[in-house]
Amino acid sequence: MLVAPESGLKIQRLKMREELERACRYALRLLDYRERSKQEIRDRMKKKGYGDDLIEEVLRYLEAHNFVNERRFAQIWGEHCIRKGYGRRRTYIELREKGLETDLIDEVLNELYSEVDETGMALSLIKRRRFLLRGSRESRIRRTYEFLRRRGFSPEVIHEVMREIESVEGLTDSGNML
Repeated sequence: MLVAPESGLKIQRLKMREELERACRYALRLLDYRERSKQEIRDRMKKKGYGDDLIEEVLRYLEAHNFVNERRFAQIWGEHCIRKGYGRRRTYIELREKGLETDLIDEVLNELYSEVDETGMALSLIKRRRFLLRGSRESRIRRTYEFLRRRGFSPEVIHEVMREIESVEGLTDSGNML
């Protein structure tokens, strides 16, 4: 059976439109679960076998209709990290892994962490994990330091926490825990 060139183009356009709609539905389903960065959507769609051009077209559509917004995502993810008790460094790393631009991350984290007492947050975490304060002085220092480092707190915050613990609980005689 011969198909007229005109109808062949129509069929091709219909197939492309169906593929675009299917890709959009998939991306919207991803966004139903939680807010995502463009890079996360791009990675998931690549895994699913969608082509680069189609992915970029879907991302343009999502962005144009405000389904995807990098600033909003950074804000939501940053707030999530603060609730989980993560320091600024860990939050920064997580946002970079999610494909966000450094300038945007810095801007959002400056806003979010300006309202957060990181030292107080770190102290609260340590108080809930009393096992960190057992054992010899060296093991207490090591465990506490490593725990807070993994949580993304800066060395300055960690040292402040160590001094606070020392002053409250009198962990050393020298007056300097570190």
